[in-house]
Amino acid sequence: MAASKSPSAFLRPEEVFAQLQKGTVYPLYLFHGDENYLIDRALALVHTRVGKAAAVRVFYAGEDSLDVLLETWGTPSLFAAQTLVVLKSAEHLKAADRERLAKEAAYRDATQPLAVCAHGKMDLRQTFFSLCAKKGFIAEFRPPFPNQLADWTQRFARERKVSLSAEAALLLAELVGPDLLALSAEIDKLVAFVFPATAIDAAAVSACAGDLHKYSVFDLADALGQRDRQKAFGLLHRILTDEREALPVLHALIGHFRRLWQVKELVASGKTEEEIGQAIGLRAQRLRQLISQSRLYTAVDLRRFWHRVTTLDLTLKSTRTSPLALLDAFVLTVSTRSP
Repeated sequence: MAASKSPSAFLRPEEVFAQLQKGTVYPLYLFHGDENYLIDRALALVHTRVGKAAAVRVFYAGEDSLDVLLETWGTPSLFAAQTLVVLKSAEHLKAADRERLAKEAAYRDATQPLAVCAHGKMDLRQTFFSLCAKKGFIAEFRPPFPNQLADWTQRFARERKVSLSAEAALLLAELVGPDLLALSAEIDKLVAFVFPATAIDAAAVSACAGDLHKYSVFDLADALGQRDRQKAFGLLHRILTDEREALPVLHALIGHFRRLWQVKELVASGKTEEEIGQAIGLRAQRLRQLISQSRLYTAVDLRRFWHRVTTLDLTLKSTRTSPLALLDAFVLTVSTRSP
């Protein structure tokens, strides 16, 4: 994990988060890499550091108008003392857009922060990104290695003030895989499952998280990856017998499409099947399935997926609308091919 003053030195996530919590407020933040959970967590810490009452305006590169972003960046809000402007999908910024942002940044300071988030590793020599490294705070977040997953489950458990046995941590890591967002969601489920107790053992994991495989949520992800709408609808209705499971199902889909996008980028860069397998930790038939699915989605499709899934995640947490109805609509839009 690279942080602002030394882009070549990699820090652990907790070291980056400690700096964000206690360090200087910067005019520019750049969070990039393949682990979106950690990027979102860093972004939340910036929001807290700027001020919990600060208004947050989110823009997506390649989708939202850069003119509107530039107008918003630095314009006082009528409803909040400060505004945090967030630019996501910054990997899609064109050279001319980076030039404009760099010129605008010369007139901004820490009272008008801009947080930039990008999927994948950014070239810090490029215009604007180099300015983020010089004037602001940067951090690169990489997915955990398989042998680190059990430690992450223990970390999530400690944050929720519950204990997790070593056997339970290993089992949960095996069931969920290298997806921190899904791991975090499964710990939340387990906390509710064992309440009012605070100890989680392997039996609890098998009873609660084991349904990830039992109810074919990965089959649903595959069906959606294959753009097989009819199969996806059928599996969704079979899986979501309890609508309280909507968020874990959504998080499993997020994990699948995160790997799918990673595979697509690796294929486009000319990597061999063996190199792709080493990068994402999959082999043989499972890897070939993802490579095949990656050809069914364009980069535009995948950007739209992330935009929609972010909106859906927030909606599921804040609305009384039927989660099944919301996921039905989501499956319909994702499985529909762009014209």
